[in-house]
Amino acid sequence: MAKASTLLKANAWNPRWLLVLLPLVAVYGLLLTLTAEPASYGPNSPMTAFLRHHQSFVGGTRHPQSQFYERGETFDLRVPRDRGVLTCMHNDVVAMGVSLIRELRCLGNQELVQVYHCGPELSVESKQLLLSVDDRLELVDVCGELVEQRILAPEMADKFRNWWIKPLAMYHTDVRHVMLMDVDDISVQDPAVVRELLPYKTTGTTFFYDRVHSKCYEHVNGMDGDEHYLSKLFRTFDYDRFNERAGQTVMEIMFWFITEERFRYRYSFGDKETFWLAFEMAHVPYSFSPWGVSGVSSTPNRDMELHPNTLCGSILHYMPADDQDPEMLYVNGKALLNPYPEGIKEIPKARWNNMFNALPTHMTPRRPRTVLNQFGDEENIYSECLIGLGATPLPEVFTGGLLRRRLHYWGVQSGMLGALQHCETYQQ
Repeated sequence: MAKASTLLKANAWNPRWLLVLLPLVAVYGLLLTLTAEPASYGPNSPMTAFLRHHQSFVGGTRHPQSQFYERGETFDLRVPRDRGVLTCMHNDVVAMGVSLIRELRCLGNQELVQVYHCGPELSVESKQLLLSVDDRLELVDVCGELVEQRILAPEMADKFRNWWIKPLAMYHTDVRHVMLMDVDDISVQDPAVVRELLPYKTTGTTFFYDRVHSKCYEHVNGMDGDEHYLSKLFRTFDYDRFNERAGQTVMEIMFWFITEERFRYRYSFGDKETFWLAFEMAHVPYSFSPWGVSGVSSTPNRDMELHPNTLCGSILHYMPADDQDPEMLYVNGKALLNPYPEGIKEIPKARWNNMFNALPTHMTPRRPRTVLNQFGDEENIYSECLIGLGATPLPEVFTGGLLRRRLHYWGVQSGMLGALQHCETYQQ
């Protein structure tokens, strides 16, 4: 198998090359060396102090004792720290986040859940709710800890109160086998199964593609001055600055991207490109799912009525395995849960495919990564639409699971927390 770095560099000269990371990420391995080998840093380095603070907690079940870690009174001290789920929240998404945690438990996942936030993004009430619904959950104020450790200045920490907190959380966590999930990920089975599949077993990573458009000339495909961004990055990158062991290098390069490079050049729409780029620049192998992005049908957009071979709803991904029978893994679908997925103020200008999707019935068939060579130029066809890629029925288990997820979400929204006790699914 060709090295990933060779593949990426070969394609970096093509302005149509675009890779994007989806919200569900399984990343392992290199975080272990981040915490296990602090000696290679200078004795006065803030990073050394940070690693020393965490080192004794990597193995076994000892848990960091810090004002920036919060756990409930009934927290299960026996929960291991070698495997876990990481998600990031602020007050506006707590209900969706709680429903994600309950979904994971109903699917059989009993791993540690780390809820990362940046300073005051979570109110006292939000924290109390989160700590009361699960006894294997901890809250981590990553900004507060990194400021105290003098790794981030307070002014810099404030710039992570958005989606950029996700790579910062990955940089900070001490969990070895960690899955990064968005609060609006909707799984049909325990996503931890990804760790048992070939991509993860080969490189310790599994990334998922986003939509890929041929006519994209910004971000990693944009021009940095008079040179293509990726070409210039590969040519001018300061490798001498990052000469530690492989795992430390990946995390330090990721830290550089999110604390320096993103302010110089907007290389990514949000944080998405940061993860694979850090591995690429460190020359460390990494894996993408063998399958490209799929999607679900949008009910308000009338996909199956108007253009049944072109689905425009939320992103869907299949199990990253070469099995003969395609198996759905998850949907990234805020519009399947929130009646105002774009926010109430955006309702007057919301596009049909971004409105609440009450009953998706179909999904795009599984296929390798496919470049979308055209944009829609007619009514109900938008840039998110997977034009001409077909449709196949969603599995029955998805509909029942979606109803359960909605029950949990609306239970929190309405203050009826008793709804969280139910793990039953419902058949058609």
